[in-house]
Amino acid sequence: MHMHPLFASSRLHSAPLSYDVTFTPSARTVLDRTTHQAVPSHTLNQPCTDPPTSSMSRIVLRSDKFPWPVVVAPSKGGHPPPHSQPQHSPAGFQPGPSPPKNGAGRSSYITNLDLLYAVHTTLLQRVTPAEWDALGHGSRAQRKVTRAYESRCTKMGGGWEGGVRRIDWLHGKTRLVGVEVEKGSAGTSTGKLLFGKP
Repeated sequence: MHMHPLFASSRLHSAPLSYDVTFTPSARTVLDRTTHQAVPSHTLNQPCTDPPTSSMSRIVLRSDKFPWPVVVAPSKGGHPPPHSQPQHSPAGFQPGPSPPKNGAGRSSYITNLDLLYAVHTTLLQRVTPAEWDALGHGSRAQRKVTRAYESRCTKMGGGWEGGVRRIDWLHGKTRLVGVEVEKGSAGTSTGKLLFGKP
């Protein structure tokens, strides 16, 4: 399996994506790292893997920075369109056919936009008391997560009442910069999420 060029990353190659997972994927938040232009909607609607991962399967993404797997599945009701007008393709993105739709109007494959939504929604979930306690009461890890929470709420101008969220495990490194493919078990595609500073 290979990741779409939007996400493909390795020790020798950085993905062209620039997306801060704090924000819902949209034309303003999913950008080309070099040109800072919006990634076109036809690119976001392409399969996120090659060969395409069927909508009947799942992609499991992990990170060294947090304990939760990000399980990517196709959107049930479709995402809101990320663009209202056509955009030019950023350098390096090859326009391709959009994946075929099934009878419900959903894609037959897991798309780039499905992956971005899965990361965003997984990391915006509130942390449970057990997950918080697992860091160790008063530990350095808890202090770092607390600082990230305070910094995030200050930057967003609110959200304090929402409490600590999974995204705070990233310690402010909330920009998704790529996905490295890993060997998974049969029938499951797996990858490693890479993050950097916004």
